[in-house]
Amino acid sequence: MTAHDFAIMFNCKEGGVIEPIEWSPDQLQPDRSIIVLDESSMNLYLWHGKSQGLVARRTAHRQADSLKGHGYSIDQSIIGRDIKEIKEIDQRKVGRVPHETELNEEFQELLHRKHKKLENNIITFDRSVTKVSSTKSKAKPKTGLISKPTPKPQPIEKSESKPKVSKLEPPKVIPISSPQSEAQTKLKMDLKTRAKVAFVLISLLDSFDDIWVSRKVDQQFSVEMMDGPICTFSIVEGRIKFTKNSFSGISPDIKISVQKKFVELNNLLK
Repeated sequence: MTAHDFAIMFNCKEGGVIEPIEWSPDQLQPDRSIIVLDESSMNLYLWHGKSQGLVARRTAHRQADSLKGHGYSIDQSIIGRDIKEIKEIDQRKVGRVPHETELNEEFQELLHRKHKKLENNIITFDRSVTKVSSTKSKAKPKTGLISKPTPKPQPIEKSESKPKVSKLEPPKVIPISSPQSEAQTKLKMDLKTRAKVAFVLISLLDSFDDIWVSRKVDQQFSVEMMDGPICTFSIVEGRIKFTKNSFSGISPDIKISVQKKFVELNNLLK
């Protein structure tokens, strides 16, 4: 067994293709899903940029799961054959969700660790260096017993008539966590607004057999198909408002058909 551990970084492309890329933190772009096989921790990291859609994230996760089970073969070697765990990180949740933030910090520490570049975009870590950084005990003295200075006893104030009361800071009011607040806000959507959201989705299903819907933090609804995003919309003052990039790359006939169907259904509310 060598005194080094190996790692490799992949870019998840459309269609479920993974491409080995140069090891660099700069590879983490908003429109990418990045996989890292790390033998030093026996983990697989799957990082999603904030612009990645649901379908792209699911496709990347399938590739990550395959790598976890089989590793990655290069010539006569296999990188990450005994990977134990997939650690998935969504850039949108970093800084908002504690667990996701901790995973990202761990991931960033790995990406910035000292390494040596080999062929085929493989890098290697010195195992001894890895152990030192993980223990976080660089400043521990190696000497024997060290006498500790005996603390001087502090005089005790006697105040029988007026007992000393420690000054306590008033309790801080902790606001409800953002996920709960968002959930409560979502529940306040009235029935008429919910009906309009449903009308959009029904109109889309007339043109697409399979769609995936996700609700964003800012009350936007994102709709995707297997080939990529379809549209993103919100309801502003009772009216459906699509984002600028909605229906881009999709036949104009489909867009018109969806609009006509929605108007037809929306008239039922009048």
